[in-house]
Amino acid sequence: MLLVGIACALLALVAQVLLVRAAPLPLRTPLVVFATLYILTTAIGATVLAVPLIRDLWTATYPTMDSKWISPGDSWGYWFIVWGPLPLCGAAALWFYPRVRRTVTSVQRLFAKRVDILAASIVGTALTAYCFLNLGMRGYLGVSLLNSELIGRYKENISLRTEMFGSLGALHFAAIYMGIPAVAIVAFCSAVRTGLLRWWLLFGLLSFALALLYLATLTKSNMLIYGIEVVVAAQILGLIRLRGLLIAVVGGVAVLTVLSALLAGSLDVAVSGYNIIFREASDVPFYLAVFPSQLPFVGIDVGLGAFGIGPSVPTNEMVANFMYPHETWVQGAAPAAAPVMAYAQAGYPWAFVTMLLMGLWFALAGQMRRWVGNPVAFSAFIGATTTCYYLSQADLVGALNTAYGFKWWAAALLLLIGTQRVLELALRGPELQGDGSVNQHENLVS
Repeated sequence: MLLVGIACALLALVAQVLLVRAAPLPLRTPLVVFATLYILTTAIGATVLAVPLIRDLWTATYPTMDSKWISPGDSWGYWFIVWGPLPLCGAAALWFYPRVRRTVTSVQRLFAKRVDILAASIVGTALTAYCFLNLGMRGYLGVSLLNSELIGRYKENISLRTEMFGSLGALHFAAIYMGIPAVAIVAFCSAVRTGLLRWWLLFGLLSFALALLYLATLTKSNMLIYGIEVVVAAQILGLIRLRGLLIAVVGGVAVLTVLSALLAGSLDVAVSGYNIIFREASDVPFYLAVFPSQLPFVGIDVGLGAFGIGPSVPTNEMVANFMYPHETWVQGAAPAAAPVMAYAQAGYPWAFVTMLLMGLWFALAGQMRRWVGNPVAFSAFIGATTTCYYLSQADLVGALNTAYGFKWWAAALLLLIGTQRVLELALRGPELQGDGSVNQHENLVS
């Protein structure tokens, strides 16, 4: 089946290139962001695991992983799950793109509002202050990856991080994952469009606060995700070109290496590259081996878990327990791309439907890029593109409805617009002066 996998990979990559070339310019960004990150973090690793020598080396790398009973790449379904998302999501996105234009235009007008530096400062400061106060009230204000007592102590860091996730609450992580970045991107876009120093200052302060908050929660990926958001925004706004993107990639790997060293004590670029390729890809063969042979499909998650509707136990925890049965010092998690997790919910049919729904989201995000002239609407587009990244790392509902879900990015922007309106009414003027915001209809892309 290895030759089948190689053939599927080549066909999927060719199809992806053709689909991107055929796509309208606004649609290319969501397609490229998803495809690039999915290929790097899932598809390549899951494919080479079908090579016996690579599989042996992989097993030796994770000595506590129980992989003796799985056979990566042993079925047509495996290759459908691994490489199917590229052509199916891309084709669905092209089909949906012209059909969602009117809907997105109607919704996007809600975000295409003028905002002042004062409103952005109030909302950004409020969200940041809440997070720092929350850390202080729960005794975590001194926790950081830069803390000399925690550097390199992997088990202590992971145990503490798990404790923090259960203690700080969903709103805290929604603020640092989506809320503050949403306001920061508004500031960044406004700074680039107007050239005003005060917007640059706000963007810098919010970015610095985010770095501190990410270090305080002992995570390494979120800083990189924020970096991706800024780099994508900078590329669309014309600040960086190909050389800048290459420098950003090298810088991202360097940051990941340093953060990994702070978390686990190993400063090695090769290890960072290995983790990028295999960290998430390692989970794929286990998902296909666990469901439904070891456990029944858990049922479709429709985002109503709080009401007792849907899976009662996260599939990523179920799979992690099979991967590392003897690692009981902390509850592990095995994240995977949306189609992989959809398979665990209801098999290949739901995985196929999920790929089509992902294409729908890419089309929606592409249509949102047409409103690049307004900073708030532009931020909404960057948030939608961030969700394209999360679809390569998490399930469909999670990318929309959890602490890293798009709903929190949208909520932060609506809070920003509401604050602006309150300030306008309080100052008895139709608009605040001197903000240098771009007109809501400027630079509309066809």
